[in-house]
Amino acid sequence: MKYAAFILASALVLGGCAPEEPSAPPAAPQPAAESPAPAPVPTKAVPPVIPEASAELSREALAAYGTGDNAQALALCEKALAASEANYEALALKGLLTAFESSPEEGAALIGRALDLYPDYVQGAYDMAMALKLGGRYEESISYFQRVLDADPQNVWSLYGIATNYADLRDRDHALRYLREAVRLSPDTVKPEAASQDHFQWLHGDADFDALVQ
Repeated sequence: MKYAAFILASALVLGGCAPEEPSAPPAAPQPAAESPAPAPVPTKAVPPVIPEASAELSREALAAYGTGDNAQALALCEKALAASEANYEALALKGLLTAFESSPEEGAALIGRALDLYPDYVQGAYDMAMALKLGGRYEESISYFQRVLDADPQNVWSLYGIATNYADLRDRDHALRYLREAVRLSPDTVKPEAASQDHFQWLHGDADFDALVQ
């Protein structure tokens, strides 16, 4: 399946303050009513600081991966990690490459270490979903694709990844549900993939599947 590199943007909306109303005359003191304790505010993890020299190497590694030069990408990941063990981006990419090239289990373990460094790393969640998928751990893979969708509900390749996982599990209804959503968002790219990949071969001849990919 294609690897989807994506950048997520978030917006911070600040509320304004209304002008103050004139003060009312002071009232007689009243017993203070107990108010419930406020619910804890969820906090997002803070990513480790990656030195620029290491960050540049990981960018070069990603560029090499994008051109299909996995050996060069892996070598650059190693250099990036030698420059900074905190480089969770290089660690996750190394894990993905390891999953593709040699061992999905070892790859997933490396990506797990990257997510330990930065639990909110969305690209790392996608990489973990792919590594688990390659290892046949489809249900776990779906949960990580879902983490990506929680952050980016229109991430086409996570929807498609879930569809392929359900197809590999022979769950027709869920496979078609997620495939339909992926096709809706990006028909020109998803249809040819679904029509040609082995995940869906058993659905060829199914009227609903054939209508989706035509």
